Amino acid sequence: MAKAKCAKCGTQTEFPKLPKKFVCPECGVLNTPQPATAGTADQACGCILPTSFEWRLPAGEFETPEGPLFSTADDGTKLTLQEWIETFGSNPRIARAWMKKMGIEGKPGFVNVSTLGKKIK
Repeated sequence: MAKAKCAKCGTQTEFPKLPKKFVCPECGVLNTPQPATAGTADQACGCILPTSFEWRLPAGEFETPEGPLFSTADDGTKLTLQEWIETFGSNPRIARAWMKKMGIEGKPGFVNVSTLGKKIK
């Protein structure tokens, strides 16, 4: 068993083996386990942790001989389909299809961000 500590709230979560990524069950922050010698977010030059839903969406998909890999939005770590589902609890292919649909005019949920904040005559 491996324990991982959330960098934001400090909650410790136990896993059968240390994952590449994990979502804190308390605060919902995406974490990348670091060696015990790594710095914390409380130190100077610590990072601000991502908390919004966008950080749980795949940033890219890569085909490899072993199968597809999906890239995380925070640091670009590539996860297999199974690792992604175990970490985020959702299928990244469905999430990518939803994201692509959001950019097509006429589809439900479409927002033209280029006109936001402009005065419409």
